[in-house]
Amino acid sequence: MKKFNILVLLCFISLLTNAQLKTGNWAYSAAAPIVLNSNNIAVPVNYSDNNVITIKGMYNATPDAYVSIFSLSQEAEQESEANRLINEKIAAVRAGLKEIDPTITLDIDIISFVPIYDKVLEKKVFGKNTFTETPVGFELKKNIIIEFKKSSDMNKIFSLCTSTGIYDYILTDAVVGDMGKVKEALRDKADERIYKQLERYAKLRDIDIKQYNRFISEGYAVVYPGEKYEKYTAFSCTSYFTQKFNLNNDANKKVTRHYLPVIDKEFDFVVNPIISEPAIQIMYQINLVLSKKPAPPREHKPALAKPQKEVFIITPNGDLRQINL
Repeated sequence: MKKFNILVLLCFISLLTNAQLKTGNWAYSAAAPIVLNSNNIAVPVNYSDNNVITIKGMYNATPDAYVSIFSLSQEAEQESEANRLINEKIAAVRAGLKEIDPTITLDIDIISFVPIYDKVLEKKVFGKNTFTETPVGFELKKNIIIEFKKSSDMNKIFSLCTSTGIYDYILTDAVVGDMGKVKEALRDKADERIYKQLERYAKLRDIDIKQYNRFISEGYAVVYPGEKYEKYTAFSCTSYFTQKFNLNNDANKKVTRHYLPVIDKEFDFVVNPIISEPAIQIMYQINLVLSKKPAPPREHKPALAKPQKEVFIITPNGDLRQINL
């Protein structure tokens, strides 16, 4: 009995350890993994025949390039001064990017240039004193767009921007250079599965596939990394010391976000299943419908005419005469 209890305890500890490895503190979060249902890709299909083969695949594509956008804002009394100060920051970033990797490019997007007004008291000889809005300076806003190839350069770019006084980080987009090549790889993998399923289907049902018409429908869905970040709140609980000494435990919990990719359990195959960094996930579904060919129409042969009987007699004179019956 003791051995059995020890075995049960070991199994429970093993399950608990596996759960911790798979979830961590995220298990206490309200966010749920992105699991697509069976109709995650809108592909129409006719299920009236019940002879439908569906293959679903996913491709975890490592981005070929990244595009990060940072925002700059500069105020000054003169337009030339605002432009000079903001261009100095951009020049410093451009020079630093060349040291990180000469292939990194930087483009500028001018967002706005507006005057700044303030209320100035005007004293009038006749009448009450009034406040009038007058321009006291200018505000210039620009975005810098940085394109780079390696995700490891992102941390260096952040350090470079903060060291030059640029703190407003907007976003980073991931880019796949040849989406058509990725889709072609998905189609080829799905075609292999379709042919295997057809062969298996014919054996199980003992039918000749050539006697069935084939109709297909297919579709894609693409999910980018920016769409797959979920909110995470740090978990905390009342400690022993808080209860014992009646301490205040109303500290705000830290809220952050984490990458949560599409779970691959809904798919028949996955290309690049191990995700070590945020990936662009391309999903593909193909439906193959088998419909029995109609039987060919029977040929109706015309009925053969019945032969008519003719009766002849030979007269005593030796003549041959036909008798009409």
